[in-house]
Amino acid sequence: MKFILVLIATLTAAAQVNAGTITLETNNHLYPIPGPGTSCTAMNAGRSTPDLSAPHVSISELYVTNNSNQNFYPTRLTFTTGDTGYVCSYTGQVMRDLGLATNIQPGQRAQTFCNMKCGAVPFGQMAKSGYLTVYGHMSDGQTVEATAEIQVMN
Repeated sequence: MKFILVLIATLTAAAQVNAGTITLETNNHLYPIPGPGTSCTAMNAGRSTPDLSAPHVSISELYVTNNSNQNFYPTRLTFTTGDTGYVCSYTGQVMRDLGLATNIQPGQRAQTFCNMKCGAVPFGQMAKSGYLTVYGHMSDGQTVEATAEIQVMN
């Protein structure tokens, strides 16, 4: 029973990470999607042709909460896998295509309205850890980041 409680606490902690002023919440698990994918940028431009290589992942839950008394301006989102060095990074218009607010006010919880998708993700035979990180700065110029761990299943 103790093992189950520790496991539940660990999974809950992985789903929500606090960087002091910014909280990032995301999926607990990701599964490979064997085919190519279509990014938000392509969909927003009216293109349905896949532009992401297979296999890809789709991060359907991405919430950023500003727990400070200043505005938070997200500037980059990354998804990485710790064992392979894989990095998928979203900045500028590509990040805005997800629908995440560019100015998250104090006490506000923002979310993406389109899934963050990353292509050509290297999968092995075992589950591994992936990391979703939001980077940005506060109104006073302080840089802030928050990272959440995600189990990447096989």
